[in-house]
Amino acid sequence: MPAADDIRFVDVWRRDDAKVAADVIAFWRRLEALPPGIAPEERVKELCTVAYRGGELIGVSTMVLDMLPQLKARFGFFRCIVAPDYRRQGLAYRFGVHCRNLLAEWSKRNPQEKVLGMATIVESSALEEFGKAPVWQSPGVNGLALIGYTAKGRQIRVSWFEHARLD
Repeated sequence: MPAADDIRFVDVWRRDDAKVAADVIAFWRRLEALPPGIAPEERVKELCTVAYRGGELIGVSTMVLDMLPQLKARFGFFRCIVAPDYRRQGLAYRFGVHCRNLLAEWSKRNPQEKVLGMATIVESSALEEFGKAPVWQSPGVNGLALIGYTAKGRQIRVSWFEHARLD
């Protein structure tokens, strides 16, 4: 298993980077990562941060802004996928913290967007043991609190930004 100590994160949130987009589409296709009916050319518009080790793309995160009806607030919905050789090394966690902080700063600079936090739907079976904790604590970041479940039984977790205020 390759070491993940020389990984470079590249922020591509709200940027049009043709090289990164091509790398990501190839990565998704190689891993058969997208659900049926999802066009990679559309999903690539949701890119947040990618990770490279040397010239190899090893992880991708996306962010979609949307309302979370249960909380009557707008959140950035986070997803990520890590190449199989780099899983279980904390890279998904690093993506989550990095993207949450990136979105929080963007939200502060764009208050008209009214994005109050980051949300995620937990899909990885590798997180089942962690799923027993109602709040996942992270140093320097509001933890991801369990707020409910999807119709398919997947956990919905949110982290509110420090500057968030409800109307």
